[in-house]
Amino acid sequence: MPVRKTESRIPAGFEPADLGEAVVAADGRYALVSFLTSPLAPGHENTYVLFVTDSALAGAIKSYEWFIEEDGAFPITLQTEVGEINYQPTNVGNITVAARFLDAGAAELGRITIIQEMGPLNPDLESFITEAINKPGPGASNPDVIREVVNAYHSYYQNVTLKTPETGGEFVRFIRSFLFDGMLRNAPKDRTALLNQLAGAVENNGEEFSTIAAQGAGVCEIRLSLLAMTFPSSSPSLEWTELPEAPDKNAVADEQLRQKLATLSEADKIDLVNLVRFPKTNVRQCAQIVEALRDKYFTGASFDDVLTGMSGTRAHWIAMHYSKGPLAT
Repeated sequence: MPVRKTESRIPAGFEPADLGEAVVAADGRYALVSFLTSPLAPGHENTYVLFVTDSALAGAIKSYEWFIEEDGAFPITLQTEVGEINYQPTNVGNITVAARFLDAGAAELGRITIIQEMGPLNPDLESFITEAINKPGPGASNPDVIREVVNAYHSYYQNVTLKTPETGGEFVRFIRSFLFDGMLRNAPKDRTALLNQLAGAVENNGEEFSTIAAQGAGVCEIRLSLLAMTFPSSSPSLEWTELPEAPDKNAVADEQLRQKLATLSEADKIDLVNLVRFPKTNVRQCAQIVEALRDKYFTGASFDDVLTGMSGTRAHWIAMHYSKGPLAT
């Protein structure tokens, strides 16, 4: 099939490198973006996305070939119908991923290659997990999720920033909790499936877009309607809308809000989907949403106050606004 709409544009105001580790063609017409940034950790699935922003080239592409070679393993060749592939590296060393795209007659239209480093799992974390498992008590709640958070996304949540900087690491710790909770609730295959459903709804101008958007998407489970209320920051796609807290009224109001979401321009919907799709931007947008919620409902409170003051009541309410709202209070 031709290039999907979700691979036809980079979100407004962003560059490929803002989405993940990226290589851009010399003529700028296409780019290969890796969800994860070097060094990769063995055993964690990674996703590679080929963006083709030149409309003529995009229209000519009919299929894709991927060549993957990692140290200590046999090279493999895979074919896909869309410009995306998932791969789980197994060894420490280097990995080379090349995307080759073809026309209807299987003639090559172009290719692009990314080379990444693969490092070992975090040794301190492995020691902690082993110790926790061997001790009586709750131990490590979910070692696989802990490993993914620390090994795959450490650089993403450690680099979130506030518009007005604060001392201490409470904000980073708070954002990490959203990341951990989102990944605990949704396995990688489930996150991928939902994102592909959203991409399909955009591709086919499907009415199901508003229904699929009821679920939080990506590693931090971001609600697209809430993201649209905060992005772009200078002029959000949707006006700030508070929902009733009562479950029955909340469900009705949320559906109405998602119907408004579905009326946004195609470009806006593509940008929203891609922002939640890539872990780097998902974490970044989660941080911006959480800061906006703090500023809206607890003006003047630092994130130290949010997490430690009032027995964590502020943190609880921000999490409620994030997952079900924003809520009318």
